[in-house]
Amino acid sequence: MKKKIIDKLKKYSNLIFLLFMIIIDILAMILVFNYSTNIWYYMKWKVVIFTGIILILFHSFLVILTGKVKRAVVIESILLWILLFINKIRYTYTYEPITFSDFVYSTNAGELFSLIKGSILKLIWQIMPVFACLAVIFSFMIWISSYVNCNIKGNLKIRFLKSLIPLSVLIILFAPSKSIKNFLFTYVYNKYSQNDYQHNSSNAQYYAEDTIIGGMYGDLLESRVFEPDNYNKDELNEILDNFEEVKEDEKWEKSNIIVTFSESFFDVSLLEDDVKFNKSPTSNFNRLKNEGIFINMISPSYGGISANVEFEFLTGYSLNFFGRGYTPFMTLYKNKKYANKLSLVKELNNNGYDTRVVFGKDYFNSENVYKYLGMGSYEEKDVRSQYKGYYTSDEYLMDETIKAFENKKDDEKMFYMNCTIESHMPFEKKKYKKYDIEIEESKLSKSMTDVLLSYSQSCYDADEQLGRMYDYIQTYPEPTILIFFGDHLPYLPDTKTKDDLLEHLSYFNTKDKLLNDFRKYNTQALVLANFDIKGSEGMNYLSPDMLLTTVCNKMDIQLSDYYKWLYTTKDVLPNSNYLVTTDSNGKLYYTDDLDGEMKEILNLKEKMQYNILIDK
Repeated sequence: MKKKIIDKLKKYSNLIFLLFMIIIDILAMILVFNYSTNIWYYMKWKVVIFTGIILILFHSFLVILTGKVKRAVVIESILLWILLFINKIRYTYTYEPITFSDFVYSTNAGELFSLIKGSILKLIWQIMPVFACLAVIFSFMIWISSYVNCNIKGNLKIRFLKSLIPLSVLIILFAPSKSIKNFLFTYVYNKYSQNDYQHNSSNAQYYAEDTIIGGMYGDLLESRVFEPDNYNKDELNEILDNFEEVKEDEKWEKSNIIVTFSESFFDVSLLEDDVKFNKSPTSNFNRLKNEGIFINMISPSYGGISANVEFEFLTGYSLNFFGRGYTPFMTLYKNKKYANKLSLVKELNNNGYDTRVVFGKDYFNSENVYKYLGMGSYEEKDVRSQYKGYYTSDEYLMDETIKAFENKKDDEKMFYMNCTIESHMPFEKKKYKKYDIEIEESKLSKSMTDVLLSYSQSCYDADEQLGRMYDYIQTYPEPTILIFFGDHLPYLPDTKTKDDLLEHLSYFNTKDKLLNDFRKYNTQALVLANFDIKGSEGMNYLSPDMLLTTVCNKMDIQLSDYYKWLYTTKDVLPNSNYLVTTDSNGKLYYTDDLDGEMKEILNLKEKMQYNILIDK
């Protein structure tokens, strides 16, 4: 009887182990990413089935090549355990999982190592019970495979030739053509369906829908960049040679530029339907709306990936024309040839600017990226003695900004970009020892209220430094522009349920789905100056790719034809990401549903960006 059972199991051993791997892949979303069991309700089962196909191909390749089911199971178990372990570490510190680009671009490891140094042993101690259990499960599976092991006939040469069949299919899937990518996105991942627009605004959510393996593969699909339809390089170059420039009635003075790239800043006073503060947490921001130019900006990111906002702001290129999981700093700008690509930083350099960027903490290990962008000076000021909460304080970084301008050469203009970090996740009550604000009334649970209070204190501190910097430039003897904006709204997980707080706030959950989607990506910006900013009409709705582009075109400096042409699109398509778009009057559209002149400009911008950034 025992022999019959074992023989029966041998017959179906490959199927048994495959199903086991899929179950582990799904359960890992709960164990590794701390998702609750509600993932079963929104998981995409077509993707789960497709993930099974990928695993079948990989398993078949290993079984045929090694000649034994047990060997394949051992290799798969070790690889999956390591993948889950690395993902747990990455997710604990960044709320983002591992992607294939992390393996392809090995320098990305610097981001993770910079995060975990000093606390890795503590983290390993905390997660070892879970991973010890996983190790026991994998060991049991390997033990079972010893009893149901079956040998593949043929010598190594024959097995190698046979293994080329599943390997070839895997190569086709992992280096897909444009038609294969579009087919899989349309009919498997449903990424081109408007019903799925509310999902996948971060890779973590992406993987929750598609499982770890399916999510990694979907992210890989999105990282593939293809030539746009009807692309004609000669026609595009002719446009750049013959377009009509925008004529400004009066140019702004050539000015110093201070950029406060404020981590996760949002005007939390807008949440008054759910919480009441004892005083305004963003009083300076709201006061200064009337002193300069207030911009309702659509960020390309939600919950993380600040580097994508930096990319748009400093280059004038748009993430709209890449996949939703794409990070140019991790892909394009790891290649030295991008040192020759146009950027707004290089435009400023060409006009005699001293260009500098300072990070409170650089999660993307991007010093070389900024060198390729043309930035003259790069510094990371992760100064533990200056921490407030878990990171370097906004106040210290503003001190450093002021110090730089006090020591600036009189005959040289400066572009100084200050990337703050105090407001970076996680947000929890214990983050700050002392709070300057209180929540007096709340419709939220206690744990959610504590998370919101922690975040609001971060915004309060950023707001204080905004007011301080504005007051400083008013006394500065040279014309100076201050650009202040939040890079993206934060992911605010409840410390108990892990639910995203935004899903429970009235401001983000109106009866208008389009408005809700807009607000999830709407990070407001201010452009302020110590001189009269004239001709600011039409600047109230700009996405990051158009923000610095517009400021540079407003100033009396020389720019390349591409940036002059890009500025001509401002009145038609000023403010857009892959999901939502506004026109210059603030009317909302789904980007996928644009038509008429807006659609024409969107398509033309995609072709022009491919021509300038990828093809040249």
